[in-house]
Amino acid sequence: MSAREVLQIADKIKELTLKGKGFALVFIADYRGHSARHEGAAMLVSEDGSSVGTVGGGSLEKFAIDKALEFLKRGSGGIIEIPATSEIGSACGGAVTLYIKVVPPPETLVIFGAGHVGSALSKLASQLGFKIIIVDDRQEFATKERFPEASEVLLAKPEDAVTKIPKGDNVYVAVMYYSSDAELNILKELLKFNFKYVGVIASPVKTLKYLDSLYKEYNEDKLKVLRAPMGLDIGSGEEPIDIALSIMAEIQAIRYNASARPLNKVPELLEQLKKKAQFT
Repeated sequence: MSAREVLQIADKIKELTLKGKGFALVFIADYRGHSARHEGAAMLVSEDGSSVGTVGGGSLEKFAIDKALEFLKRGSGGIIEIPATSEIGSACGGAVTLYIKVVPPPETLVIFGAGHVGSALSKLASQLGFKIIIVDDRQEFATKERFPEASEVLLAKPEDAVTKIPKGDNVYVAVMYYSSDAELNILKELLKFNFKYVGVIASPVKTLKYLDSLYKEYNEDKLKVLRAPMGLDIGSGEEPIDIALSIMAEIQAIRYNASARPLNKVPELLEQLKKKAQFT
């Protein structure tokens, strides 16, 4: 694969990632016999079936694109052996091994509120690989200059913006708006859809107020999706970065289906050593 092809594929990866799209990378892992391309040749296949790069053209390339699309729908990659005796193998001139790597769409964090905590959370989440979307109706806050790491900065009424943001189990939503009334309206709209995570910065008193209103429209199971106050108890810091870290810790735990309990094993291992000492 030439340097030019590498750059073309890299540019397409950047484009699709910023758009929140998944893709598959197809590599020739091995070949035996005649082949138009050799080990290391690569091709990127988008969700719409378009491609950048080539693994040899003809029937092999069509086969590779079809398989890449199958794997994209399945959500995982794999290795495909094409023997020389197969229709594809005989057409391409030999046996070929394809390795297909599926790259799912990046997880998205939508932040309602472009204040200090929103800014700190945006920067932290971006470093952890999230696509960032900022929503605020204040022109002086909702700017690309303030959020250079964000893929989108939506200057809009938050209730209207809910219809524009992506939905699904790879989308996380953090609400930290400057108006309690707006926060409640945002939550009412968000609960109409499915998200991986919906959290709001709120005291227990404010949370009870929100739930009292939401309970009139949504059942208990739906309301249990909410995280309020959102974040993990990791300290009493009150600066924006402290709050953002607490929120991000909870999101990461949900992202990886982790318990969020300490990893510390010293007490447990000390007990093992004490028991061992009793028998020596």
